[in-house]
Amino acid sequence: MSAVLLASLVFAFAAPPPPPPSGDDDVADPAEDELPPEPAPEAEPAPAPAPAPTPAPDVPLDERYDPILPYGDAEDQPEFEYADETPPPPELEYADQTPPDPEIEYDQTRQRPSPADSALARESDQQNDLGKAQFQGRVESPQRFAVEIKFGPYLPDVDRRYTGEGFGPYANIYGRTDDLGMTTRQPAKGLFSVVSFEWQFVHFGGPFSVGTTVGLFRDRADALIAEPVADGESLRSQADKTRFSVVPVTLLLGYRFELLADRFRVPLVPYARGGVAYGFWWERKGSQLAVNAAGQKARGGSWGWQANLGLMLRLDFIERGTAIDLDRLTGINHTYIFGEWQFSHLDGFGSDTAMAIGDDTFLLGLAFEF
Repeated sequence: MSAVLLASLVFAFAAPPPPPPSGDDDVADPAEDELPPEPAPEAEPAPAPAPAPTPAPDVPLDERYDPILPYGDAEDQPEFEYADETPPPPELEYADQTPPDPEIEYDQTRQRPSPADSALARESDQQNDLGKAQFQGRVESPQRFAVEIKFGPYLPDVDRRYTGEGFGPYANIYGRTDDLGMTTRQPAKGLFSVVSFEWQFVHFGGPFSVGTTVGLFRDRADALIAEPVADGESLRSQADKTRFSVVPVTLLLGYRFELLADRFRVPLVPYARGGVAYGFWWERKGSQLAVNAAGQKARGGSWGWQANLGLMLRLDFIERGTAIDLDRLTGINHTYIFGEWQFSHLDGFGSDTAMAIGDDTFLLGLAFEF
């Protein structure tokens, strides 16, 4: 009896209270009570679990059954050059150079090291030295010789001692004439060609040298007619020519002042030469030597002295690179153009019996030192 009572009390307390009655409707609508209950929504079916991947044979799997790939062992992967070691540092262009700093933008491996103190000291000593090669900034080939070729006007002073009236014997033959062949003016100067060679035996602010020159002068005219002619006829033969030639040979001691050109690159080089000379001369009439009234052949020679004063322009300043290449390939140290005044007295040192064939004139030429 107690058990039944206890169950009734529990059910009374657990059951919800009945809804309160409505004041408007004392009686419940029988239609509402008879409506069937709404069906409950159908539950969605649970997705089927994904099938586990079938592992390849002999391939290990991780916790999610994914294959663990053996990285680095695939056949299509390139073979690494350095597998188990650190790559070596790059080769530096200079052995004693510090490896490049990654914080510096430019490539230090292409930088040349600064010169050592000993090298700077040697360069300073070379600039203070008076040696030619150091001043030019290069090592020149030895300078021992010079060659010149020059040209100028020339007229042998054969009539210098003539004291008579009118023109002298040389002017009567080689002077400028009128239509009848009569001399009206002194002879014109002709072309004088000279070749010079010198040996430079010592240098003291420039080379001292001993050398020689050989020149050539020629004059020509229509030959005089020996037999008397009638008035109004020419005194000269158009078919016969007479030629007078002079070949002076000298032995000269000279000096060139090259210190300014070598040290300060001033391209002007003054020079002076002087020495003894001997002049060969001869006269030809037609194809044979002329003969005087005494039957003597017209040829001989005269001793004398010669001096040359000149100024040279060193051409290295125009293109120094070309001058260096010329020295390296041919041994020519310098090239010059020059002008000089020549004093030539070939008169037997004032002898009355020697023919004077010298002349004071100017010459222009080209010179090479090697």
